[in-house]
Amino acid sequence: MIITRTPFRISLFGGGTDYPEWFSKNKGQVISLAINKYCHVTARYLPPYFKYNYRIRFFDEQKVKIIKSIRNPVVRESLNYLKFQNDKIELVHHADLPGMSGLGGSSAFAVGLLNALNNLKLKKFDKKSLAKQAIHLERNLIKEKVGYQDQIICSYGGLRLTEFLKNKEFKSKVLNINNQITHQIENNFFIVYTGLQRFSKNITNNLSKKTISSKNDIHLGEIYKSTLEASKLFQSKNLDLKLFGELMSSQWDRKKKLAEGITNKSIEELYDLGISSGSYGAKLLGAGGGGFLLFVVPDEKITKFKKIFSKKKYLQFKIDKEGTKLLYDWRIN
Repeated sequence: MIITRTPFRISLFGGGTDYPEWFSKNKGQVISLAINKYCHVTARYLPPYFKYNYRIRFFDEQKVKIIKSIRNPVVRESLNYLKFQNDKIELVHHADLPGMSGLGGSSAFAVGLLNALNNLKLKKFDKKSLAKQAIHLERNLIKEKVGYQDQIICSYGGLRLTEFLKNKEFKSKVLNINNQITHQIENNFFIVYTGLQRFSKNITNNLSKKTISSKNDIHLGEIYKSTLEASKLFQSKNLDLKLFGELMSSQWDRKKKLAEGITNKSIEELYDLGISSGSYGAKLLGAGGGGFLLFVVPDEKITKFKKIFSKKKYLQFKIDKEGTKLLYDWRIN
């Protein structure tokens, strides 16, 4: 039996420039961080006594004899890709946060599943190759029009700046922040659940098409520049929360102009409530349409912010520095 743990992520700056439709011709770069909320995947070979060959427990349970009958596309294509056609496999998924919420849950599952299956096959791999496998799985095998950042940050963990190159390669490095800035992130950053789950496929497909349009060049260019400004803020001894929040809000204004469906009345009302409660700035996480909003709140407004959002599902978090991880291996324990 194999058990893996893979972190959810928060995309801070640069979202949209991680689409190959953009960075194949322009500069693409993101700043994102992994958080201590996780997706767990359990994988094991089934004993020979069962009539079925594959038992999958994701949102529901499915028992089938052949891979092509598996409903979940990530599971189906992963088993094909890693050549499990002649095996009997059980896969179980657990998550700390709801799916379709803008925290990279689908990529966390893809990375965690590939981590588990590669270990089950006794294959050697590193985190970069795992991220590339997940990108290939989602982009080429499942044909999802997603960006590249989620698979990378879920694989590596930490707070990272990732640059995307025109040959579809990437360079990712840790942003080394001091204890003070770490404390500010974990004390002054809040994510608030909109209560809206959304299928991001339509939004990402639309966004993928829009990134090709020259009408969005100025918006994506400014979103790219925000990563340069944010990187400088992280290099200081103390994070300027006001500048950081304002930069986030500015980027959110740009992103809303990229494609239809990114925002709606409920999201904007929650955003306005957070700003009026003292937040320096905010943005919606993920492709759009629902999920979580990220707020940056100064120390003197935290009590007020918590009181106003006491009936909402707000959450604070810590930075996960490990990325996807093998928690349990039957060959060791």
